[in-house]
Amino acid sequence: MVFIHGGSYMEGTGNMIDGSVLASYGNVIVITLNYRVGVLGFLSTGDQAAKGNYGLLDQIQALRWISENIGYFGGDSNRITVFGSGIGASCVSLLTLSHHSEGLFHRAIIQSGSALSSWAVNYQPVKYTRLLSEKVGCNVLDTLDMVDCLRKKSARELVEQDIQPARYHVAFGPVIDGDVIPDDPEILMEQVGDLWDSFSVGTQNNTNLAETHLVISTQGEFLNYDIILYGYPEGKDTLRETIKFMYTDWADRDNPETRRKTLVALFTDHQWVEPSVVTADLHARYGSPTYFYAFYHHCQSLMKPAWSDAAHGDEVPYVFGIPMIGPTDLFPCNFSKNDIMLSAVVMTYWTNFAKTG
Repeated sequence: MVFIHGGSYMEGTGNMIDGSVLASYGNVIVITLNYRVGVLGFLSTGDQAAKGNYGLLDQIQALRWISENIGYFGGDSNRITVFGSGIGASCVSLLTLSHHSEGLFHRAIIQSGSALSSWAVNYQPVKYTRLLSEKVGCNVLDTLDMVDCLRKKSARELVEQDIQPARYHVAFGPVIDGDVIPDDPEILMEQVGDLWDSFSVGTQNNTNLAETHLVISTQGEFLNYDIILYGYPEGKDTLRETIKFMYTDWADRDNPETRRKTLVALFTDHQWVEPSVVTADLHARYGSPTYFYAFYHHCQSLMKPAWSDAAHGDEVPYVFGIPMIGPTDLFPCNFSKNDIMLSAVVMTYWTNFAKTG
């Protein structure tokens, strides 16, 4: 079982997660890996000067090594499962669409992310590369000259520049390069039946009850629909009114807590639920075994407001058996006996899927 960490394509390491509990409880081999992130992993000019996707190629190379060597560790090269949460899940989803991954893994668990999420792929790579170039004095028109100039800068100077993307998008992330990701992910999912057959990939997709609660404020305007309407230039007024109607609790519309709850539902549906459902549906159309789950539980923690539901990443400690060993810096929770039992169930589901599909 190969875990790909998240972190907005900008941060994170494989050793953030301890896989030993999952490995021992489920009698599986758990592998975490590092890949290049940020500018060093995903800078792209959108052409041959810097094609990008270096972070994804790192993941593919790691899978290649695992496929060739896992037998020496008692593993089965024909039963490799790739799983991840958030950005890690988007990477897993993208890997299922790449011919470079063919034969390197056989099952995928996609937790709170998808190649169809708005933040999974960078559709404006040259825009952010030029912003970076301006900041470090490499602002030349020709992309080959620009990349040559960037190569002469120190890695530290490049990664320390603050390049802010549009909300819910990424400045440096996977791009459609015609190779690693040959086309738009949704188009690939509609065409990829033969690839999935050769993978024999089974998938398990998920969304959490309230993915976005940590970014919601009850201050200001009742609902801000701009982020939902991004990318829908036609018929904005009709769409705005439809969304407003569907996500307004008309019986209690002036209650701030109700406003917060409906806004959480709106953003969760837009950013996580809809992409996950479409991904699962497209995968299932080709006859691959496909499962879908929703995670409604969260641990008790002083870090969480009293009104919170299961949020983004709340399933991760249960997947890795953290309740069985107690709070960690990454998961500072007051785990109960019920948490321990739930974690045992989740680890059983995950490892059974890895072993048998």
